[in-house]
Amino acid sequence: MENFKIDVDADGIALITFDVPGRSMNTLTSSVMKEIPELVERIKTDDAIKGAVITSGKASGFCAGADLGDMAGGVLSGGGDLQKAFDAGWKLNGAFRALETSGKPIAAAINGLALGGGLEFTLAAHYRVVENDNKIQLGLPEIKVGLFPGGGGTQRLTRLVGVQNAMMAMSEGKSFRPNDAKGAGIVHEVVEKGQSVEAAKAWIKNGGKAVQPWDEKSFKLPGGGPYHPAGIQNFMVGNAMLRKQSYGNYPAVVNLMKAVYEGAQVPMDAALRIETRYFIKTLMTPQAQAMIRSLFLSKQELDKGAVRPAGVPKSDPNKVTVIGAGMMGAGIAYVQALAGIETILIDQTQEAADKGKAHVEELLKKRLSRGQLTQEKYDALLGSVTATTD
Repeated sequence: MENFKIDVDADGIALITFDVPGRSMNTLTSSVMKEIPELVERIKTDDAIKGAVITSGKASGFCAGADLGDMAGGVLSGGGDLQKAFDAGWKLNGAFRALETSGKPIAAAINGLALGGGLEFTLAAHYRVVENDNKIQLGLPEIKVGLFPGGGGTQRLTRLVGVQNAMMAMSEGKSFRPNDAKGAGIVHEVVEKGQSVEAAKAWIKNGGKAVQPWDEKSFKLPGGGPYHPAGIQNFMVGNAMLRKQSYGNYPAVVNLMKAVYEGAQVPMDAALRIETRYFIKTLMTPQAQAMIRSLFLSKQELDKGAVRPAGVPKSDPNKVTVIGAGMMGAGIAYVQALAGIETILIDQTQEAADKGKAHVEELLKKRLSRGQLTQEKYDALLGSVTATTD
């Protein structure tokens, strides 16, 4: 396999390292989605493998989600044939379902950000360990590009944290830091950096269970489902809240709630098929296609300099002046400082310029208090901003 490396240790635990060649960040490309079923088959049929730990070989993160260009192309290439579109969309969902029903304990050692399909990959594991690093984000942000989770996220997250919490997280595209994710019930354990693989292996060695909670007969949906006295309130109020937020203009939020509402009433296999149908229906809408094009594909091209005139080399400014130290100017100075650009913040009076730098200082202090900056880094960033009238 090109994207996965498998090493089986003396205890029979397979360490599966996810590492897409030629990319700085792992994504669920068409090549990866093709190999996941092969990976699952190896886990199921190899008697030497007693359990598996999935981690990332990238320093930048675990997985940033699906490659939207690949995904849209694969589904839309069916020329409107719904069966072909469903089959293309089911590849990932079916592969993740096969992983969690492989009969062997699977743990995810999350050593970097896991977003969208990346988090869904880990949700298909029976146990999730994440490293204690504030740079790590866990979330399902698909709604921001006109979609919703289509790799089992609507069903697994709902069964983990309940309808209300899952709907809020998915409809807002909310991301969680490691400890917040543990508090929400999304992950099982937070460990120090570099220790996630060992912690995941320890769970397997100590008798980790190879069955998901929702596949057990005793499972009950947290907070209740559509026909529960408390659970029905989530859908009554949630429907009104989504309408208030979207004004009915975004099919994704409506189809998201439909997938959750219908999926919560049936076993997981049927629920995942429901999710895939609504996901494909959403992906085919002009709203989703326009948002993917503008907010994902076009943005990537722009970030790579697609509109730079021919023959003009890339410029990497290391010192920039911002004229006007008001709220907007100070905000620009703050972002430039974070990007490593020395900034001269100019205004008509020194008092006004100093006020702008004070706003930068306030924003940096927030990051310092959250552990996102060291004191040394904080001092350096604040020192890179000069308030002046000259």
